[in-house]
Amino acid sequence: MADLSTVEIAFRLFVAGVAMVGPTLLFLGFWRFMMWLRDDRLIDTLIARGTLDERPAPSAADILATATASHPGARRCPLCEKRNLPGVRLCRECGERIR
Repeated sequence: MADLSTVEIAFRLFVAGVAMVGPTLLFLGFWRFMMWLRDDRLIDTLIARGTLDERPAPSAADILATATASHPGARRCPLCEKRNLPGVRLCRECGERIR
């Protein structure tokens, strides 16, 4: 292997350090941003401004759970006993095959 000068070795170590630490710092920054988005103070501020309703619309999972529980032909999963809509092949809770 060719002799490397001190500057070349320092540059290669710097590049290796950036390659290892850079993605970690980006991930941690993204994590902090996601935590800021879910902050209750942010939601309170948006409600106070009138930008956000106090009662957000129900999610699709909430609607599906309500429909499943009240449907007359709902079938129970043999493994976890959750109610599922008729016609489904897999349980929406545990993934077990429903017969």
